[in-house]
Amino acid sequence: MARAIHVYRKPGCPLCDEADELLHDAAARFDFTLVRHNILEDDGLFAKYRYRVPVVVIDGIERLELRFDEGRLEAALQAAGVSFRD
Repeated sequence: MARAIHVYRKPGCPLCDEADELLHDAAARFDFTLVRHNILEDDGLFAKYRYRVPVVVIDGIERLELRFDEGRLEAALQAAGVSFRD
């Protein structure tokens, strides 16, 4: 069963767009579903993540934020025990 990975982001954010591309590419190799949250639609999320987007959360743990690359994303996925696709 695929695990849910949450990314907190906002429209018009270049770092968020980069994160989306990296997560999209990683989804071809790792078994997860991506859940996107627009922090502009929730005052609580906006207050929490305003200056830190994108934030990647796996199993309730904030694993990555702001700028990250493919290597850091893959390391975070493996550290969280996200399995590879068959």
